[in-house]
Amino acid sequence: MSKKLGMVTIGQAPRDDLLEDFLGNLPSDIEVVQVGALDDLDLETITSQFSPRVGEILYITRLRDGSEVRVSKNKLIPLMQSKISYLDSISVDIITILCSGEFPQFEAKTPIIYPDSVLKGIASSISYVGKVAVLIPGKEQVNYAYNKWNEYFRELEVIPISPYSSRTQDFIDVAKLINENKVGFVIMDCVGYKLSHRDVLRNVARNSRIITTRGVLAKLLTEIM
Repeated sequence: MSKKLGMVTIGQAPRDDLLEDFLGNLPSDIEVVQVGALDDLDLETITSQFSPRVGEILYITRLRDGSEVRVSKNKLIPLMQSKISYLDSISVDIITILCSGEFPQFEAKTPIIYPDSVLKGIASSISYVGKVAVLIPGKEQVNYAYNKWNEYFRELEVIPISPYSSRTQDFIDVAKLINENKVGFVIMDCVGYKLSHRDVLRNVARNSRIITTRGVLAKLLTEIM
């Protein structure tokens, strides 16, 4: 009997750009059910009702048409709970949130994977005193990212680069910056970053160790499923 994996994106489903990096690692008989917090909303509603106010924590995500939007974390939470409750009701075997942002504990009988907690668990298990770079999607998230990661690393640099609108050359430029600053450890703190983005960084910043949200999540799901 095949198992069901529920995936919740903070944007709109389906996210086939994400699945391409997951399916190669998962058993072939896994049924994936994708839902998105913004599935039932059009762009006008999203921008008018869910855009962040000044000072609010914001997350950056992708819509079904590939466009990039900024949404308020607090306004997302009830929508996320609704989608998680739906997956819970159809008896998926496990639910994973497709975002490495911080979230409260959602209500569900089904086990839920929080990528943020997974990344922090890895960070807390690594003893490293050198320079660390954290990649995030937008410049508005820089202070938030410093607050999120500075308890784990002493020498921290936060670099904004969009996984959705940036070109390959932009990632090459970031890799050069990582090289110039002699950064030894890199965390790609967004599930939107592809494994191919990681590979671009690795080809240039050859002395840096790089962790991606997708890579970590894919390996964890493979182990669990």
